[in-house]
Amino acid sequence: MATAYLDPNLNHTLLEGAKSRLSAGGSDRTMAGSVDRVLKVCHHFESNTENSCWSSNIRYGDATDVRGIIQKILDINKVRWTSCFGLRLSNGQSKDQVHWLHPDLGVSHVREKYEQARPNEEWRYELRIRYLPKGFVQQFTEDKPTLNYFYHQVKHDYMTENGDQVEQDVALKLGCLEIRRFFKEMRGNALDKKSNYELLEKKYLNFNFILIFFPFFVQAKTLRKLIQQTFKQVANLNDEQCILKFLEILAPIYRYDKEFFKCALGSSWVIQVELAIGPEEGISYLTDKGSTVYCTLPTHLANFNQVQSIQYSAMEEKDRKGMLQLNVAGAPEPLTVTTASLTMAENLADLIDGYCRLVSMETHSFIIRVQKEGERFLCHHLYQVCFNLLLFFSHCAYVCHVTETDDYAEIVDEEDTYTMPSTRDYEIQRDRIELGRCIGEGQFGDVHQGVYNCPDKASLAVAIKTCKNCTSDSVREKFLQEALTMRQFDHPHIVKLIGVITENPVWIIMELCTLGELRSFLQVRKYSLDLATLILYAYQLSTALAYLESKRFVHRDIAARNVLVSAVDCVMLGDFGLSRYMEDSSYYKASKGKLPIKWMAPESINFRRFTSASDVWMFGVCMWEILMYGIKPFQGVKNNDVIGRIENGERLAMPPQCPPTLYSLMTKCWSYDPSKRPRFTELKTQLSTILEEEKLQQEERLRMEMRRQVTVSWDPDEAPPKVRINDCLCSISPANLTNLPSLCPVESYNEGVKLQPQEISPPPTANLDRSNDKVYENVTGLVKAVIEMSNRIQPAAPEEYVPMVKEVGLALRTLLATVDETIPVLPASTHREIEMAQKLLNSDLAELIAKMKLAQQYVMTSLQKDYKKQMLMAAHALAVDAKNLLDVIDQSRLKMINQTRPH
Repeated sequence: MATAYLDPNLNHTLLEGAKSRLSAGGSDRTMAGSVDRVLKVCHHFESNTENSCWSSNIRYGDATDVRGIIQKILDINKVRWTSCFGLRLSNGQSKDQVHWLHPDLGVSHVREKYEQARPNEEWRYELRIRYLPKGFVQQFTEDKPTLNYFYHQVKHDYMTENGDQVEQDVALKLGCLEIRRFFKEMRGNALDKKSNYELLEKKYLNFNFILIFFPFFVQAKTLRKLIQQTFKQVANLNDEQCILKFLEILAPIYRYDKEFFKCALGSSWVIQVELAIGPEEGISYLTDKGSTVYCTLPTHLANFNQVQSIQYSAMEEKDRKGMLQLNVAGAPEPLTVTTASLTMAENLADLIDGYCRLVSMETHSFIIRVQKEGERFLCHHLYQVCFNLLLFFSHCAYVCHVTETDDYAEIVDEEDTYTMPSTRDYEIQRDRIELGRCIGEGQFGDVHQGVYNCPDKASLAVAIKTCKNCTSDSVREKFLQEALTMRQFDHPHIVKLIGVITENPVWIIMELCTLGELRSFLQVRKYSLDLATLILYAYQLSTALAYLESKRFVHRDIAARNVLVSAVDCVMLGDFGLSRYMEDSSYYKASKGKLPIKWMAPESINFRRFTSASDVWMFGVCMWEILMYGIKPFQGVKNNDVIGRIENGERLAMPPQCPPTLYSLMTKCWSYDPSKRPRFTELKTQLSTILEEEKLQQEERLRMEMRRQVTVSWDPDEAPPKVRINDCLCSISPANLTNLPSLCPVESYNEGVKLQPQEISPPPTANLDRSNDKVYENVTGLVKAVIEMSNRIQPAAPEEYVPMVKEVGLALRTLLATVDETIPVLPASTHREIEMAQKLLNSDLAELIAKMKLAQQYVMTSLQKDYKKQMLMAAHALAVDAKNLLDVIDQSRLKMINQTRPH
């Protein structure tokens, strides 16, 4: 086999494309004496482009054969069933011009033969699964890349050839299976939500799914109902089950397991038949002209293991028919088949030869070629031996550090050709880097601290990302992709790329943020970071993301773990491994790989759709993480359950001490409809305003604290000062009640957030004699009962809520009874106001009881902590209103004193 030999000393394949983009003026290096040519091969391996555009560009040399091209692509995609694949050449201008290229053919010979007759752009090279083993569906389940490839190939062929002939129920099932397979995270009832269905219909349905299968004129409402009902039937299937079900439904109506050739048995057109070639029946034929290939039982001719040799030639006639002869073991004479053309005979010979090689597990061809086909084909066995020896000697030359070879293949990356704003060379000499201790672990390998000894500057502390599996070209390309992305950014709050080392082992050298990742930093410094600093971090990130938005990049992994801290007052956005440029479209569609579900927007989970709006959602979650000092979102919730909670209206609850205006901004980021989310430019402006407000409030609080810090002393023989009600109320203000993370309903969040009650600072009580003042004593007792409940409720079990609320209720009842006894001696003009204050207290108690019942009802759910917080806030309101009642009574007493005082 003339394989595509890759010399490891070269920066080849995807790596060379990466390096040429990282180095200024860099150009692709090729071997001395080699001819650098590229063959574009279309395939069905999934990528981020449309199905019709899936392709790879393979570089080849003079001695590269078709087998080498096929093997290179399959190696990249880790395919095990390599013997099932073949290469097809077709002409876009003429459907009749289809040539199956035998593995032993040289690529240069093929291109010279066919592309001289017609322009290069008319020809399409396509990698296909052509030779199927017995029980191929079950066999392919053990090799996922092959199963996926076969599925995409069958689906593409069916939609191209027969998509307009399928029945309605079959079309619905096939379409919904494809939706299920494509949107793996989408729940069964997701399409019941109108916005989800409209997004699917608008962005995907017309191109990929049911409308392709669905040729019938059906009203939109009816179609939507049918899709919703059918999707629920397949919602529980996984990716493999969807594929198997798809093939099972399609099998009776589209024979993807066989190829059919209209030909004749014998050397003339005496018996016209349809020759059927497939894994189960081997070589067979159908003769009934009025029947279809789906309902007629074929007549068996031979099994593939009986075929000893294959030969084909052109018949000596004007119409240039083709003739195929098979030497079958046990048959008295060769099986002769006459075809309409020599091309058909060649294609039929290649098909049978491929099956024979598959069944016998041999690599040599069963085709005996005639002399005029050329010496290459008569001596293909000798050629294989010679070329294998050539490979051996070229490998020895590599061991001896000789870097020349004529054969190598390269996948040329077409997807990530970003425009680079800078022309400076990012390649760094390894001897200028001092590798230090390991400070973390990345997706591809360890991250080290180090020193970069710049030639014309002072030494610079750097972070060095290493790659463990650098021997794999695809891994190196993916690893260097982050550097390609980072090179384009220049922002004070985005980690800067210092340089790269593209020779093995590959390193990426970046700016070092000495304080590490933000999440760990928040957890360690929890008690020393104030609210203004947390909002500052959010603001700095918003400026970085607004910068990315202006450059049409989506980050796709905005989380506290991917933010680095360079100083206590400076954070930087990092980890651009998932970042993508959006090119002409306004969104990026992810194909494979692990994604951060709990941070992702619903359209990203359901449809793998990433936009600047989905980045806004993730930024909202990241802000929540920051305000929660590094707590991860949706703690204790499985990834599969997150989308259900989001679609049911749940959102992350307001963090303790979070300004209501900031939480309102977060909830706008979490609007289900992406179009209703703010842009990063708006977020940056609003966060700047919130930050300034918090700084002013912080300064005001500091001034108040300084005024309150007055030294109070008393004689040791004197009694300590009495408890003041205002101090008690301050201790149970909403800011001090509890720090409870939670989830809460978001029905009202998209419209606006209800603000928490602000801390109330009532005027001081009147300067009256409090000895034997029963009202004052009972108000103080009620406030103390509320404080006691506030201190005990956080760790308390639900069954303990009732006794605590009961104590508050008893204290209130005692207070109201005392007020009733006091009212008769007070001026009649004040009775109405006192009674209103009493009614308000009764209402407060009823509210407290209602919140207690909700906290008990939602125990062990995500809402429990939120209702517990509301319960405490109701108790605080009760205490404040009790203080207001005391003030009303004091004012009444003062009025009475003034009336009795002589004028």
